[in-house]
Amino acid sequence: MSKGLNKGEDRILWTDKAPKRKAIGIHLPFLLFFSLLLLLLIGGSLFYVWSRIQVIHLGYEISNALKEGKALTEANKRMRLEALTLKSNARIEKIAAEELKMVKPKPDQVIVIR
Repeated sequence: MSKGLNKGEDRILWTDKAPKRKAIGIHLPFLLFFSLLLLLLIGGSLFYVWSRIQVIHLGYEISNALKEGKALTEANKRMRLEALTLKSNARIEKIAAEELKMVKPKPDQVIVIR
């Protein structure tokens, strides 16, 4: 029995020193660095997604503004054409003769101002 226990190994049953504990787990500076890196990665990803959403949203706004601009340009053209037709001399003469019962002046009634 003594041969089996003493194969070059002596057992210490009692010592005055407390046994040293090995550090189990991750060191605090590494954990802080990893947490900060992870936080920056997540923050950067969220910022990237937010910026892409903003670009898409602004694209829709630009598209709507261009459509509205085209519609306003067309409305402006129609209104200018309507204003020109309402100003036409033939139309004014017709309204003056038919509705207002006006007649054309005789040549001696016309006074030319210079």
